[in-house]
Amino acid sequence: MLRKLKALLLALSLWSTLPASAAPISRDDPESTDTGHKGISTARGSAVVVTANPLASTAALAALKNGGSAIDALVTAQAVLAVVEPQSSGLAGGGFLLHWDATQRQLAVLDGREVAPERSRPGDLLDAAGDPLPWRQATSQANAIGIPGTVALLWKAHQNHGQLPWAQSLQPAIRLASAGFLPSPRLLRSIRLAQRFGVAHSPAFQALYLPGGQPPAADHPFRNPALARTLKLLARKGGPAFYQGPLAEQILSGVNALQASEPNFRGWSSADLSSYAVVRRTPLCSQQLQHRICTVPPPSSGGLALLQTLALLNQTTNLASSSAAEPQVWRQLAFAQAWADADRLYWVHDPIDGAVPSAALLDPAYVAYRARTMQSTNGARPTPGLPPGIDRFPYGRPDQGIEQGTSQITIVDASGNIASYTSSVETIFGSRHLVGGMVMNNQLTDFAFKPSIGGKPVANRRLPGRRPMSSMAPTLVFRNGEPVLALGSPGGRSIPHLLSRVLLASLGWNEPPARAVGLPHLSRRGTTLVLESDPPLPWPFPLQQLKSEASPRRQSIGSGTALIQKIGAGWQGAADPRREGTALALP
Repeated sequence: MLRKLKALLLALSLWSTLPASAAPISRDDPESTDTGHKGISTARGSAVVVTANPLASTAALAALKNGGSAIDALVTAQAVLAVVEPQSSGLAGGGFLLHWDATQRQLAVLDGREVAPERSRPGDLLDAAGDPLPWRQATSQANAIGIPGTVALLWKAHQNHGQLPWAQSLQPAIRLASAGFLPSPRLLRSIRLAQRFGVAHSPAFQALYLPGGQPPAADHPFRNPALARTLKLLARKGGPAFYQGPLAEQILSGVNALQASEPNFRGWSSADLSSYAVVRRTPLCSQQLQHRICTVPPPSSGGLALLQTLALLNQTTNLASSSAAEPQVWRQLAFAQAWADADRLYWVHDPIDGAVPSAALLDPAYVAYRARTMQSTNGARPTPGLPPGIDRFPYGRPDQGIEQGTSQITIVDASGNIASYTSSVETIFGSRHLVGGMVMNNQLTDFAFKPSIGGKPVANRRLPGRRPMSSMAPTLVFRNGEPVLALGSPGGRSIPHLLSRVLLASLGWNEPPARAVGLPHLSRRGTTLVLESDPPLPWPFPLQQLKSEASPRRQSIGSGTALIQKIGAGWQGAADPRREGTALALP
């Protein structure tokens, strides 16, 4: 054990020398981006893993070396991320998996999104006057915590596609939580950001991440013994132990203890956990950029927005002859992002309450109409449209939501199976409540705080048993029926903005993976154009050439794209340098 710990400390010694300066807190992206861009991590081979942390990538690659499938490597990577990147994802969060089974030639979506408990009420995040709670305050409320889906998703995927024993896949995470690891500059910076968040943290969070009021030391192993015990129990008992039995009772006790300080919180029942179910959904696909692009459907809105953005862009730009050096293409991309947002934020909800008109919103005639409207508005605030077959606006129009604490894993194994998985605990460190060493999410802040607007119900309103709308959009791209690219990214409500730019670079401009993830981002939010400041690769033209109708806002954009692309007979992976991710490969 001592030899392993010394090797681990040596492998991470570079991290302890990097600056850990605190970045300004941003409502759009509080995790921010890493300072001092490193070289873009790439790898090429017969099997490739790209995750948000070197320790997770190393563990996932070892799973593949030991004969594991892409799903085995995914289980290993996500468990490690729960230990070393708890600010972004973990066992008490949720996510979406897009999986390609190369043998069966089947593409499937597993929805492990969090669920509102049965005692939820539409106005749970309103104050006594009926107004929405301030966002930062809302994120720490017990009413913000959703029934987690991550463990159920990983277990179901493993039962269907795993090759290695479940317990074996959790061992790297158990060792790291028990023996410790050197906290990365990103983790330490995230703890400082959480410290400055302006809301109270739970005693358990304070004791683990801010002992004595200060973050852990950068040069000492950081341990999470409570999480190690949780992982050991899950290794012995399997995924169902999260939802029934002693661990489930511990989770219920820890969450329901919050009733003492939050009288409006009605608590969880044992049935909330025991009844949780992963939903298998049909992928949402569309022909764009001369490829078939498939992603996740509602209750995530990110996939729909991604596909609609590319469809709108195709209506306004000759993509076949465009390049990254043309400012007009970028400007039209930004407009398309905003107009796609207007539709998804209005129409998308948990499909348990009725079908979301995804196909109608991607109908070519509707997209052409929306593109003409977009072109004629001269930068006015986008509004939702009426897709074919719908003759009225049935919902109230909500404000945009916030979603940031997210991570991406993309893996292809030697057999050609692919896993693109986006997971989240929502805000930085979720709700900042811990149970069993796990960061509890605050995903229910993804529901509209106000359940009705102008006398009409909001589509994405909070109701018992519902899954809140998400922006996550793990994606696979096919050419002639064969997968050629897989990707996804964190980035909150801007995820479809980020991925549309990456796909445009990869498929439209034929940029190699490293440039596709490293080129600058832009994001149009309503009428505000946001341009990435200090991108890993320089803007390919002077920014004044964008000719924005208003002064753009410059800020860091903390994406974390994990991309794998088929090149020749092998696969090439690239990790976004804005975070600490790495790409690793087998020969």
